[in-house]
Amino acid sequence: MKAEALAWHVWHQFTHHDHHGLDLSEYEVAIEGKQLADYKNASGLAFNNETGTLFTVLNDMSMIVELTRDGKPIREIKVHGTDDLEGISHLEKDYYVVADERESKLWLLQIKPETRELSIKDARLLKFGMNERGNKNFEGVTWDSVHHRLIVVKERDPKYVMSVTGLYEPNEDKQSQIEVQRMTQFDPALKWALRDLSSVTYHERTGHFFLLSDESKLIKQFNEQGQTLGSLALWKGFHGLHENVPQAEGVSIDDEGNVYIVSEPNLFYVFKPKSSRT
Repeated sequence: MKAEALAWHVWHQFTHHDHHGLDLSEYEVAIEGKQLADYKNASGLAFNNETGTLFTVLNDMSMIVELTRDGKPIREIKVHGTDDLEGISHLEKDYYVVADERESKLWLLQIKPETRELSIKDARLLKFGMNERGNKNFEGVTWDSVHHRLIVVKERDPKYVMSVTGLYEPNEDKQSQIEVQRMTQFDPALKWALRDLSSVTYHERTGHFFLLSDESKLIKQFNEQGQTLGSLALWKGFHGLHENVPQAEGVSIDDEGNVYIVSEPNLFYVFKPKSSRT
């Protein structure tokens, strides 16, 4: 347990809670460490509001798996042409973005209800004019449906959050003007509370961002201005956990405010507000 992460977490448990956000201090684990079949290296997680299901990527197996809300696999999608998928986000309808960490690339995929296999060659590479050598370790991606922008997190060296607009516009087949902006409002927390960045998810109802750090074992909630609005500790003894979450790699939030996490090698977690469990 990292001392600075613990101090940051405890501090925010006793500060004023923004009633417009999720009160993470009231969350408890509902499913702890459920094994996802014989899969390994689960990395990245996305909730599809239209299907009510979750999607995760398995980097070593080059596969996307669709899951129920209780972690039951219901579909496997083999992905050809890549071997280091790290993040996934649902945009709208059948469209998803996946991040390839080793190649530092983002791909736009169409996953139809009947899709069981696809090739990166048939996907659209999302280019945004940045030096790929300086953008290694794309670790997570999420779609901000309100502002039509992609939020991407870089794991380390340096770690940061950036927004990319113009990569994808609903009802348009081509990219419009690309604008890339580093979201420096998150830098103080990245410096003092989050040792790395494993994933990110955007919660449309609150307009808040949730950053996941594997090394700090924390999920931190932020508003657009970068203000911290609480955290969810992934350590034994917190939020009902019997053991530490070993290596959290993906986070997502559903339409009911439940928090989902995947951890390597193949563990699935669900956290829910105490009020929803009574």
